[in-house]
Amino acid sequence: IILDLINMTYKVETTGKKFYGEGTFGSQPDQNMFGPTRKFLYFCEDGGSNPGVYARYGNNGTYFTLFQAISGGIYSGDETVGIALSPDNKRFYAGIQDYGVIFEFTRDDGKSFE
Repeated sequence: IILDLINMTYKVETTGKKFYGEGTFGSQPDQNMFGPTRKFLYFCEDGGSNPGVYARYGNNGTYFTLFQAISGGIYSGDETVGIALSPDNKRFYAGIQDYGVIFEFTRDDGKSFE
């Protein structure tokens, strides 16, 4: 559900869409946050078989996969938790719940996450 609190409306989007970055999102969103420019809404998948972190870009509704567990791999069936950005927005953090690991991601171009 996408809420528009200014106009007091909402829009429903279905999951299971194909995402840029070769991931799929087949469950429901969890732990969402906007990036500092508010261009991207970052979120985890709650209850899916391949946990990951995804993003939705602004008004056009394009979806991206930042990372996703490999089907049948050690993190398959686990859950992504704890998404956060560093104070300078150049590092993106996410954890895998049952395995208790935290990943740190940076961009190849050295720029901040938006």
